[in-house]
Parts: sequence; C-alpha cells; structure tokens
Amino acid sequence: MKSLFTCSLVKFTFAPLFLALAGACAAQPAASPSSPSSPSSPSSPSSPSDAAPPPATEAPPAAPNPAASKELQAFPAKLEGHQRYVIELPELPDEAARKVELIGGKAMTVDCNSRGMDGKFESRDVEGYGYQYYVLASTGQVRTTLMACPPGSEKPGFVEAEPLLVRYNSKLPLVVFVPDGMALRWRAWSAAATADAPAR
Repeated sequence: MKSLFTCSLVKFTFAPLFLALAGACAAQPAASPSSPSSPSSPSSPSSPSDAAPPPATEAPPAAPNPAASKELQAFPAKLEGHQRYVIELPELPDEAARKVELIGGKAMTVDCNSRGMDGKFESRDVEGYGYQYYVLASTGQVRTTLMACPPGSEKPGFVEAEPLLVRYNSKLPLVVFVPDGMALRWRAWSAAATADAPAR
C-alpha cells in the first residue's frame, strides 16, 4: 500500500510534535550586467514592476487538535524499561485518506552495509476506553550485511526496526513506548487518487 502514498519525514522528539506546512522560497532573478549608457540618452528610471518580489516566508506550524490533549490522561504514563512518546496531530478534512508511520530504532554510525533492527510494534488496549497505544518490542539487536566498504563511507544514520502504519486520527493522541536507549521517528502519508485497474 505504500506506493499509494506520498510522504514527508518528520523527526520526533520527547515533546509532542506538530506537522509543519513549509512555504516555497521565491527564486531571485540574477542581475544582468548593465550596458554602458549613451551620452545622448539618459537612463530611464526603473518601474515598480521591475523590483524583485519579497521572499516567501514559512507557514506557521499547524496546531494539534485540542481534543487529543484532553484524552491523554486515559493512556498509561509509564512502562518499565521504556520511554513514552506522544504525537498530537493537526485536524485535517481528509483524515481517512492519511496514515501515520511509526519508525522505532537507534541512531548509530552506518556505512555501505544494509542494517536493520529486530522487533516490531505491538498494539495494546487502554482498558475501559477502547483506545489503543503502541509498544516497540525489541532487544536492540542489529542485523547487517558484511561487505567491505570503501574508506570514508561511515556516516551518522538511524537503524530501524519494522515500521507500522496506523490510522491518522487527530482526535486522539498517538502514544508510543519504545525501549530505553532507542528513539521514535514518524511521518505522515497521504493517499493518491484511486485509479481503475485494467481487466485482462
């Protein structure tokens, strides 16, 4: 299903994170070299339309739906050996066509080898409410290929466990627990328009 979505990556921190809607920067035209002015023809003043447009500014971050904060108290505050993360999403008109991908893992130095971490997310019920929260069940063991990498190929990276796609629902907080020493990242996906499949 991922091929039906477009995405934007967002890094998650311990505080609730908001989606950011970024504005495009206006391109500034390059200045052309001025031609020498003729003594018999004075230079004409520039018209207002020749002035460069002001640069575009970033749109302010979209505020999370306040309904999610009101429901946070229903969720567990602690889980032994884990760190809690909370994602509060802004309300959107087309939430049924969106998903949130949860990505647990650990920041470490990587190279040309492919790496992955053991574990996957499990959903658990909040008793008495019918809500769900998520726990990354992982021992932190890293699997890697063993290719000989060229010098200078090492760089900072993020080794991921198996990710999970969940429903985009701004009315409830996304509460996620990951093992101590690991971190959580996430990104939002939006669905493309449906297309008719050809019969063969």
